[in-house]
Amino acid sequence: MGTFMENAKEDLWPSNLAEEPSDRSPLQILREQAERLGEKTSNVVEAVVAAEPHLDGSTLDIQFSLVAPALGGYEYVLLRARQPVVDLYPVRLEFEGNSWTANEEDGLKQYLANFFNSARTRKIISNLVAQSRSA
Repeated sequence: MGTFMENAKEDLWPSNLAEEPSDRSPLQILREQAERLGEKTSNVVEAVVAAEPHLDGSTLDIQFSLVAPALGGYEYVLLRARQPVVDLYPVRLEFEGNSWTANEEDGLKQYLANFFNSARTRKIISNLVAQSRSA
């Protein structure tokens, strides 16, 4: 019995428990891109990323919104994403009724690069910039 009590405070957890995963989370990537948008538009149009647990408790809902401060804080949801809470991927992305799935960080970055460079996304942002500058 003495041996059990002596070992009761022994640390059985691995030493690298808080080690960063090799892939960055979709939430982290989207927040980084939100910062970049503000830099590119001199904060005329900004992006805000919000996340909250989904009702099922197993996934995280992420919303990437454009904000135009000069237009009274007008907000436009550009992109929605859903990822597992305990796993980083796959992440499901939604825009104007279309959805895509990325299974790892590289796939997500490739999708986002294409999405941010698409004619529709560029038009939405340029229209918000133009309206903000004339406000």
